[in-house]
Amino acid sequence: MDNWRIRVAGMLMTITALWYDGWMLTSINWSALWLSGPFVAANLLVATISIVAFINNWQRSSPPELLVSVGAEYPVAVVITICGEPVTMVQRTACTVLTQDWPHHYLRLVLSDDGADEQVECLARALQEAHPAATVLYHRPPGRGTPERRGDAKAGNLNSALDLIKARFPEVAYMETRDADDEVGDPTFLRQCIGQLQADTTVAFVQTIKEARVSVGDPFGNMETLFYRGSMLARHAANAVVPCGSGLVWRIAALETIGGFPTWNLVEDLQAGVEALRQGWRGLYLPIVGVVSQHAPEDIPNVYKQRGVWALDTMRLLLWRRLGGLNLRQRLHFIELGLFYLLSFALLCFVVVPMLSFVWHVYPLTTDEMAYAVHFWPFAAMLELFLVTLNGGRPYESLWRARQMWLGLAPVYARACIMALLTGPQRKPCYRVTRKVHRFHWYWRETLVQIVLTALLCASLTYGAMTTPLLTRFDLGSAFWASFLILGLGGFITKGWYGVAWRQELHAVVQAAAVSTHEVLTMLPGRATGDQLATRGDVFLTWIKRARGASVTHRQPWPDTEE
Repeated sequence: MDNWRIRVAGMLMTITALWYDGWMLTSINWSALWLSGPFVAANLLVATISIVAFINNWQRSSPPELLVSVGAEYPVAVVITICGEPVTMVQRTACTVLTQDWPHHYLRLVLSDDGADEQVECLARALQEAHPAATVLYHRPPGRGTPERRGDAKAGNLNSALDLIKARFPEVAYMETRDADDEVGDPTFLRQCIGQLQADTTVAFVQTIKEARVSVGDPFGNMETLFYRGSMLARHAANAVVPCGSGLVWRIAALETIGGFPTWNLVEDLQAGVEALRQGWRGLYLPIVGVVSQHAPEDIPNVYKQRGVWALDTMRLLLWRRLGGLNLRQRLHFIELGLFYLLSFALLCFVVVPMLSFVWHVYPLTTDEMAYAVHFWPFAAMLELFLVTLNGGRPYESLWRARQMWLGLAPVYARACIMALLTGPQRKPCYRVTRKVHRFHWYWRETLVQIVLTALLCASLTYGAMTTPLLTRFDLGSAFWASFLILGLGGFITKGWYGVAWRQELHAVVQAAAVSTHEVLTMLPGRATGDQLATRGDVFLTWIKRARGASVTHRQPWPDTEE
């Protein structure tokens, strides 16, 4: 794979990073270590993760296409894990499994239902009748907390399904795991994944691209293009591919060597991949669309929940589990994951430092504008070029949206890092299944931290400009970064009311107020008792509450699901 652009941009970025950081360490403001210490540490962290990313992306690769030829297929088990998702969603997913390019008589479809839903059981029978050549089973795992169950969340569901497959279908050597809302993307998904597993007996699992049905522009970055279209190619080259829970085919023999799906962490996929790699197995990334999710989080609380779980799960694994058995290249890829979440502390530091500098006129470095420009701006420019090359020719807008998410989610990621440290290896936080419905509202409380930080940045920047001579002493570098951060945080804040139909809501409120006011005014004070007026007031408040409900828009007709 041609990777020369990333290599050139990465080398330029590394040279300028060393140039800037070396100068920065000689320019520390020792009289204000309370400010310069965190600032220097944040800059060193940015340089570290940038250089590690450059090293990791030096080589990218993908496997050659290997399709199982017609007539050479093997029995495959497909497990759809379910926990309260609506039956219509499960049906759509199951139908895409059954209509892909794989012979039905070699397909064992298991609907593994932790929600004990009779409708799902009826669906399994209906699918079996509609596709008699395939084998469709409804499976109900043991209840949580029972001795028979291995794992409390999705891992327990999968381990129960794995035991069922080994007992009922001993001829099956491969097991696909698929979430209830994840339809099959590429109809040749199984034919390509099984082809890779058959060609190389050291491959434990094959992971594919996960996409989703998102709003125009993918405002919350649910497509994860930097990861699936970039980072995973580098991971494939280093044998550091991570399973992502769905659109994934496992070799059952590999699962047996690691004792099944791990139950120690919040979710099973990342740890299962690490354990397989530690045992000497290989993970393979196949850049085909194996998943198209029917739902992706597009309201702030659901985004916080999903991304927070990913961060907490990763940091717990890196802090408290061993990586023994992995080589240096593999370790660097997992270290990069941890550094990404630790970068949240650096981003928050970069937000706070300009505020303090503009207000108290104290700066982390003792330098002048020219020296700062000569050393810092080349690094900033080359870092930007490196990020653009990693983005792989996609529109710059997608990179900017990703940065908005990194910056806006910094408090969430920082909290996850702290939780991973404080809870320790023995106290696993509670896990909830990601909600499968949008709840559009103005989440001002959930974005209050970002709102306050943006307001303080604006206020401190204004104060600094008003109290410092602009041409001689005003810190233009801090002003630039404060403006950059204001734009980034401001873009994230607008996601707090994403999807809210403001016109509809305003119209409903005005209409409700007009109707209720008319009803109250028709009751003349001389003819209405206090109780009657109180009743009219309650009617008015009820109308207002109903009108406010217009801002909570549900795109799907199914309820919230929690585990």
